[in-house]
Amino acid sequence: MRKRFLKYCLLSIVLLACSVSSKGQASVSFDSVKTKLRTTISEIPDSAVLRVNEILLSGNKVTKDYIILREVSFKKGTYIPVKELLDILEKARLDILNTQVFLEVLPSITHWDHETIDIAFTVKERWYIFPVPYFKVIDRNLNQWIVEQNASLERIDYGLKFNWDNVTGRRDKLSFRYVNGYNRQYSLFYEQPYADKKLEKGFLAGVFYTSNRQMMYATDSNKQVFYPSSNNQINDFVRSSFRVETGFTYRKGIHHRHTIRLHYVNERIDDTIPRIIDNNANKGYLPYYPGNKTKISSGEFVYAYQFFDLDNIAYPLKGFAFSGTFFQRGLGSKEINLWQFSAKAGKYMTVAPKTYVAIVTSGQLKLPFKQPLVHMPALGYGDLTMQGLEYYVSDGVMAGVLRTTISKELFKVNVPTLVTKNEKYKKIPFRILFKLYGNVGGCYLPYVSNSFLNNRLLYTWGAGFDVISYYDFTARIDYSFNQLGENGLFLRVRRDF
Repeated sequence: MRKRFLKYCLLSIVLLACSVSSKGQASVSFDSVKTKLRTTISEIPDSAVLRVNEILLSGNKVTKDYIILREVSFKKGTYIPVKELLDILEKARLDILNTQVFLEVLPSITHWDHETIDIAFTVKERWYIFPVPYFKVIDRNLNQWIVEQNASLERIDYGLKFNWDNVTGRRDKLSFRYVNGYNRQYSLFYEQPYADKKLEKGFLAGVFYTSNRQMMYATDSNKQVFYPSSNNQINDFVRSSFRVETGFTYRKGIHHRHTIRLHYVNERIDDTIPRIIDNNANKGYLPYYPGNKTKISSGEFVYAYQFFDLDNIAYPLKGFAFSGTFFQRGLGSKEINLWQFSAKAGKYMTVAPKTYVAIVTSGQLKLPFKQPLVHMPALGYGDLTMQGLEYYVSDGVMAGVLRTTISKELFKVNVPTLVTKNEKYKKIPFRILFKLYGNVGGCYLPYVSNSFLNNRLLYTWGAGFDVISYYDFTARIDYSFNQLGENGLFLRVRRDF
């Protein structure tokens, strides 16, 4: 199985190498603009302090002007020291890009005299409407699907995915899912972040329904245990979930964002699951729901705070980010009571030309410690993942991970496409980085179990390549090692469409 996955990853690398063949040329658009900016600024006396007379925008056919201008730290009438001008324009460019509604932002100085300056931003908008077929492997990562599930085509969801970003030009989002296959997913979600005149307050609402033909009901020796246990036994749906949510958002300024959500959730599982769990009590299997019941209904409250001051939200190389979440499930229910605190912080630094260091830590705490299995996933899920332990998971009430990465940009290329009429998509830019990384983590489980990775310090390390491009596309190719003496090639792909 592992040889099959190795061949699969090698093929992916070959295809990637072909795609960035010698036909691609380095992108010079922003570099040339930055050179022109430096030349223009060098003509202005360093001691000058100029008043911003005009801020001109072009290229934003959909996005409202005021949505762009709210991301710029200066306004008409602001006085800017010339010696700070280049850094201020670069910061404004990055903040506009981090709205994730533009492919490119180019600042320029259109006019200046001894007292005033006119500044322009030329933007290149993304495609905002994506009605695309939906194909997705349901396992936690490609390695698990290929190696442990034999790349079973039965474990794929397919259907229609419709994303409409920037619907009204105010960074609002509308999404719709109609998915069949291994699971069924039907959902409708809308978010409007700037519903008031001050462009600070917003709202969100959504309806979600999911049903699964197979479900994870236990963790045994740090492996997920599924029912039905094999792919050829999958037939009827064994788990369903219905959720309604509404929320309020608040974003004052550029870097801080607050979100409050209220959910109502109704879930049920097949009545076979509680019997299987009872029969395996000697292995330390936890009840899936409180009291080993087959269904639950509850309210949920979520508060999330985010701080971002990054050069690129999708793939940061410079800056700082922090996010914290408080999640309460039950809202006074006698059966369900979960208080969960999660946090993530990352520091990203440039230590030499095209050389970067990233230090990212994530943690989670659940109270009270006595919880059913549905509340116990920890290490191996979401932000609490460790490179090199992709085949394992750990349940727990406390977990933390520290990841350190040193990366070096190798080259940039522009790959020609078949699109010739649209100037925006004639070429697609790619950046290739080499990296070395190390992970340290752990997970605390206050119960007796046969899990051998819990309640101990874990560490992994490795090297690999990252490929980044338009629409927040990131491909990560890692070769990782862990303290169990295992090693292997791992592939992850992330995209925003």
